[in-house]
Amino acid sequence: MTSETLPINRATATMNGRRRRLPLAGLACTALTAVVLSTAAPALAAPAGRPAAVAAASEASLPELNVAALRAAVASAPATTTAVLARISGPAGHWTGTSGVADVTTGEAVPVDGRFRLGSVTKMFIGTVVFQLAAEGQVDLDRPVQEYLPDVLPADYPAISVRQLLDYTGGLPELTAQDLPTDPQGIRGHPGGHPHIGGVGAQAGKQTRLFDQPGTMQSYGATGYYLAAMLVEKLTGRSYQQEITDRILLPLDLRHTTAPETDTTIPGPHTHGYIDLSPAHDKSGLVDITEQNPGAGGMISTTADLDRFLTALFRGRLLPPAQLDEMFTVPDVPYLGGSDQDPGRGRAFYGAGPMRVTLPDGVTVWGKTGSTFGYTDGMFATRDLKRRLVYSFNPITGGGNDRRLVNQIISAAFNS
Repeated sequence: MTSETLPINRATATMNGRRRRLPLAGLACTALTAVVLSTAAPALAAPAGRPAAVAAASEASLPELNVAALRAAVASAPATTTAVLARISGPAGHWTGTSGVADVTTGEAVPVDGRFRLGSVTKMFIGTVVFQLAAEGQVDLDRPVQEYLPDVLPADYPAISVRQLLDYTGGLPELTAQDLPTDPQGIRGHPGGHPHIGGVGAQAGKQTRLFDQPGTMQSYGATGYYLAAMLVEKLTGRSYQQEITDRILLPLDLRHTTAPETDTTIPGPHTHGYIDLSPAHDKSGLVDITEQNPGAGGMISTTADLDRFLTALFRGRLLPPAQLDEMFTVPDVPYLGGSDQDPGRGRAFYGAGPMRVTLPDGVTVWGKTGSTFGYTDGMFATRDLKRRLVYSFNPITGGGNDRRLVNQIISAAFNS
């Protein structure tokens, strides 16, 4: 494996013990929204009678691993990012690169095995547990969630199936800034980046539903997965974090991945998360927000562990074939507010958890992004696992993706 450390905004890298100058030229790439890739090509459609998971396996040939582009992408982080870590795996080669510092006070280098908060990548673990419960006959994905969780959603809501929670077609509203502050001062006073799942139904129920009829449109959001976590707890009598640990983390030997319930710290080597309270984001008002109430999106992992999880999931080690196909099946419905600039070109592009994106070179990847205050990450792979990407970086502007940086990394990983 090749491992490189790149100081942010400096064109240098360490390669096989030698220092060399690197260009910081930009890469031609596509646009990225806050949570989804935007592509110039339509997403790969499944032929009639074949699930999307099968169709995506026969994709365009991957280009050779472009180490120069990867170096440039990781080194191109803006001044509003303190650290970047990216890992590429697959038969064509392995590469790991870092830039920036793990701790702005000490100048400690970014550890290649460092841990970080997952944010919404946690959804992939929650969804996997729900599909396991479905395979065991403990839950019917087509039954209304209201039958399993009575009195959680408002009484006037239409029936929303468990499947619709997972594939983002339930039309459930999202929490607002009043429920979860998103401005810098609010974040500082509310460091738990995600609320506890117990109050989400009541909070979301105060808002207007996104569309009237569940199953007729798709819109990405978190509320459905808060309810899915509650469902896991109702069915098993244990916390969803414990179910994730026993069903996924321990069997896969993911030693550096945790699903904390109350622990606010990050164990082991890790990058620090920051938020900048200065108006100009010039780092003069940096506040360390590494310690956070884990809430409902608070899993912690490493690039190596997420690569192992992604590999096991795609290979069917965690789910039987029927449930795995269901996870990768994209509903044939419009995407709310979608356009020709999003991955589905106006149509749904999420399965029951992962998103499907076809890149300009014709390569289709599946994966998930996540953000919480001070941390942004993502994992993507071709369906045949010939190339896999896991990345993490630390923005100082609050939760959310840096569109250009994520674009650079994903384009460098999968495009020629």
